[in-house]
Amino acid sequence: MRKYVFIFSLLIAFCYSCEEPIVLNLPSGPQRTVIDANVSESEYISRVILSRSLGFNDTTTFPAIENASVVLFATNFGNTTFPFTYSGTFDYGALYTPQSQVTLVPKQFYTLNVFLPGSEFEQDTLYQAQVRMPTVVPIQDVNFRYEPSEDRYYVRIYFLDPEKENNYYSWRVSQKINGEFILLTPARVPISTDQGIDGKEVFVEYPYTSFTTEDTIQVHLKSLDQSAYNYYVSLNNLIEASGTSITVDNPPTNFASTVVGENPIGFLSVEGVSDSEIIPIADSVFVEDEPVLID
Repeated sequence: MRKYVFIFSLLIAFCYSCEEPIVLNLPSGPQRTVIDANVSESEYISRVILSRSLGFNDTTTFPAIENASVVLFATNFGNTTFPFTYSGTFDYGALYTPQSQVTLVPKQFYTLNVFLPGSEFEQDTLYQAQVRMPTVVPIQDVNFRYEPSEDRYYVRIYFLDPEKENNYYSWRVSQKINGEFILLTPARVPISTDQGIDGKEVFVEYPYTSFTTEDTIQVHLKSLDQSAYNYYVSLNNLIEASGTSITVDNPPTNFASTVVGENPIGFLSVEGVSDSEIIPIADSVFVEDEPVLID
C-alpha cells in the first residue's frame, strides 16, 4: 500500500513540475480615441477626458491626448461657446476643464467638438457629438444611514422628482482627501429612472463607499438624458460581465468622426447637476449623548 502511495505522490509532483505558464498572444487591434465627456454647470465635476485605448495585455496608463481643441456650443440657438482647456495628465488620460462658467438651457441640444490636429502622416480629425440638456433636479437634503456592524455611514440624497416627465438620474460623491476634494470612482455607475416614483419625494443611496465622522464630503445629483442613461446601463453590463464567459455588447458612442473608419470610444453626457454644500459628517449625523454616570 505504501508503494502505491509513493508512486501516486511522484505522479502528482511530476505533473506540477511540468506546468508552464501559458501566454495568450491576443491581437490588440487598432488604437482608438477615447472621449469621456461629462458637461454641466457644476464647477466641480464638469470635465472632458481624452486618451487612447490600450491593448488587452497592456498594463500601462492610458496614453493621454494633450493637444486637442475642445469646445461646447448650443446646437440650434445662440452663438455662445464654452472652450475647455488642458488641465493636466493623469493615469486615466488628459483632463480638460471649462475656461469659464458653463451656462446651459434645459431641454436644448448641445454639441461638443473635439479637434485633434494631424501630423505629417496623419490627417486632422474632428469628433462631434450632441445631446439634450435635461431638467436640473435640486438636492433637497443629504442624510446618512448608520451601519452598526461597520461603525460607518452611507450617504442618502433626497430630492423631489419632477412630475409628468421622464427623468433619469446618477449620483456621485467627492471626498476631501489630503486637503483636496477627490471625485470617488464607484465599482458601477449608480443610475436610476423615475419609474414608479414620478412626482414623489424620494432618496437614493451611494452604496460603494462608507464614511466615518472624520470625513468631509460633497454630493452631486445628476439629471441625465435618456441616451446617457442607456449608455451607462450598457457600461454597467460590461463591468458585470468582465471576467466571466458572458458576452455583452460594447457601450454605444454618440461621437462621429470626420475620418472614415475612425470609430471613437466614449460618450458625451450633458447633465443637469445639483451640488450639495460641503458636508463635514461629524456635524451632520445625530450622535446620542453619552450616559451620565451617577455616583
